[in-house]
Amino acid sequence: MNIILIDDEAVALNALKRRMDWETYGFEQVFTANSMPQAQQLFSEQRIEVMLCDIEMPWGSGLELFEWVKAHYPAVECVFITCHPEYDYMRKALQLGSADYVLKPIDYAELDGILRALIQRLREKQTAAIPAPMLEELRQENEESAGEAAVRFVIDYIHKHLGEDIVVADFPELVHLNDRYLSRSFRKATGLSILEYITQERLRMARELLRQTDYPVSRVAGSVGYNNLSYFTKIFKRETGMTPQEYRQTGNK
Repeated sequence: MNIILIDDEAVALNALKRRMDWETYGFEQVFTANSMPQAQQLFSEQRIEVMLCDIEMPWGSGLELFEWVKAHYPAVECVFITCHPEYDYMRKALQLGSADYVLKPIDYAELDGILRALIQRLREKQTAAIPAPMLEELRQENEESAGEAAVRFVIDYIHKHLGEDIVVADFPELVHLNDRYLSRSFRKATGLSILEYITQERLRMARELLRQTDYPVSRVAGSVGYNNLSYFTKIFKRETGMTPQEYRQTGNK
């Protein structure tokens, strides 16, 4: 989302832009204008969802500008900033569909509350406007994206820590997913469970070490995360059909 700040007083405009952390509300860009014509030009060039606008300005008031905006960009939300709390001003602003108004000098805590409520309302509108089938599709896409990212993280973690004690039960908390969803996503991506993948990668590295080094088998086992030589030998033989010593003696095929 983008927002435009409009005030003919340069000092007030700069202070408004500087005092608020616009990114926290989800605004990607903050545009500024000091008159109705300048604001109209920006609206014609940029995508803008929210305007904060002074009411009293030369060359067209904030009320006149918002009337123009509603005619050309009806989805835009507006918060008026004014030093005139008169009833007529407020009635006109609300009739135009203004989200709210803030009196000068600006109470930034009050403005923060107004903006948070406005953003929540915009999000609810956007969600309500999306058909249910599309919402479900978006939810599934988000889940799939999270699952894919989690799988990449787990695979990268495994490769970096093959020689260490890897606790599979820790992964769901590390990637902020429940264990069943993570397990399902991992098997879908690799065809293996996480534990099976760890074993596969450890034995792949063990075979490389047996082929390329003259390390004792006990050192090879420790290098790939097996501190128990008997257990390593058992796993290695189960997966390759031979002991580590036999594998090395066969010519490392």
